[in-house]
Amino acid sequence: MPARKPQPSLEGEHVFDWVIVGAGYAGLAAARALAAKQSSASIAVIEAGEVGENASGRNSGFAIDLPHASAVTAKSVEEGRAAIRVGRYALDELNRLIDEHDIDCDWERRGRFHAAVTPEVAESALKTYASNLEAWKEPYEWLTRAELEARLGTSYYGDAIFTPGTYLLNPAALVRGLADSLPSSVRLFERSPVIEAEFSGPSPYVKTASGRARFGKLILAVNAFSQSFGVYKERQIPVLLFASLTRPLSDEQMAKMGCESSWGVTPAHGVAGSTLRLTRDRRLMIRQGFEYSPTLRTNDARREAARDMHQRLLERRFPQLGALDLEHFWMGWLAVSQNHAPAFGQVNENVYATSCCNGSGIVRHTASGMLITDLALGRENPLIDDFLAQGTANYLPPRPLRDIGVRLTISWDTWRGRGEQ
Repeated sequence: MPARKPQPSLEGEHVFDWVIVGAGYAGLAAARALAAKQSSASIAVIEAGEVGENASGRNSGFAIDLPHASAVTAKSVEEGRAAIRVGRYALDELNRLIDEHDIDCDWERRGRFHAAVTPEVAESALKTYASNLEAWKEPYEWLTRAELEARLGTSYYGDAIFTPGTYLLNPAALVRGLADSLPSSVRLFERSPVIEAEFSGPSPYVKTASGRARFGKLILAVNAFSQSFGVYKERQIPVLLFASLTRPLSDEQMAKMGCESSWGVTPAHGVAGSTLRLTRDRRLMIRQGFEYSPTLRTNDARREAARDMHQRLLERRFPQLGALDLEHFWMGWLAVSQNHAPAFGQVNENVYATSCCNGSGIVRHTASGMLITDLALGRENPLIDDFLAQGTANYLPPRPLRDIGVRLTISWDTWRGRGEQ
C-alpha cells in the first residue's frame, strides 16, 4: 500500500453525542450507520493506531458469506441460515460502499477452497460441511487432489469443498477506503490510544494522552482489546495469529502454478491448518499459528519461529517454485468465544460493545457495527436476532483455570490435527 496521511490525534476537550473506540470494520460500520440514522448527531471515531495497521488491515483478506458449521442438527441448520442472512446483509453493504466510493481494494468474488490435507479430516470435517451446505441449499463443488492441483498448483491437499460466494480482497485497502470516505458528520482521530475511560457518572468520557472526549453514548469496537476496558473479560479468548506474504512470483514461477489467477484456501482444521492465498498481485500469503494470548503480548523468539514455519510450509506446498522470499511478516489478535457466539450488547447505561468475530471479522464485524447502532438506538431489527441466533458468548472460568483449560484444548487440537499443517 502507498503511504497515507493519518487524521489528526485527539487533542483538548471535546463533547460528542457518540464516541466509537476502534476504527476497524465494526467501528467504521457503526459510525456510518449512526450518521445515516441521526444526521444531526456529532460522532467521533477514536483509533489507537493508524487505520489499516491493525487486525482489520492485516488479516487474510476473506469476506466469507457462509458460516463454519460443525454439526448437522435442526438447530445448527437454522443457526447457519441466520448467519447467512447476516453475512449477506454485510456483503451487500460492502459491495455498495466499494462501488459508491470507488474503493480500489482488489475486491473479487473468487469463492473459497475449504481444504483438508488428510483423509481423516476430509471425512470428519468436509463431509459434515457438505451436509450443511446441502441443508442450506447452497451450491458447492467437491474437488479431489488432482483437480486442486490443476486449479491451485499444489498437490498438497487431498480434498476440498469450493463455495462460490466468498470475496477476496486487500483488507488494508478496504478499511482505509471505508475510513477515508466517512460522512462529514463523523470525525476520525488516529494515533490516539485510550488510556482512561469512565463509563458512569454525570459526564462519562474516554481520555487519550493529549485529549478527552465526553460522550452521550459509547460504542466499544476493539475486539480482543475490549478486555483492557474491563469489558467481556470473562467471555472471550484472545488468540494470536501469524501471517507472511512473499514477494511477487516471477513469470517462470507463475507458469508452474494452476489455472486460477488468484484464489483463497481456508483450512478444514481451523486450529492446526493453514490459511493460504494467491493474491491478485501474484504473492503467496500464509496464515499459520494459533495460540492463546491472555496478555495480548508476544516476543521476538516466537515471531521468528512462526516466520520460519511459514517458510517451510509454503515450500512444502509449492516445491516446484524453489526458495520463496518472504517480504512481509506480521501478527494480530482476534477474539473467539467458547460457544462460537458473539460478545455483543449493552455493557453499561450508555455503553455498548461488540467483540468475538470468531474468525470471520470482515463480514461479521461489519454486520455487528451496523446492528449495534440499532440496539443502542432502541430500533427493532430482525437481523439482531439472526446475529444472536447462537446466543451471546458464554462465561469462562476465571484465570488461571481458564489458562490451563484453553491451553490444553488448543494443544490437544493442534496435536490431533498435526497432519494438516
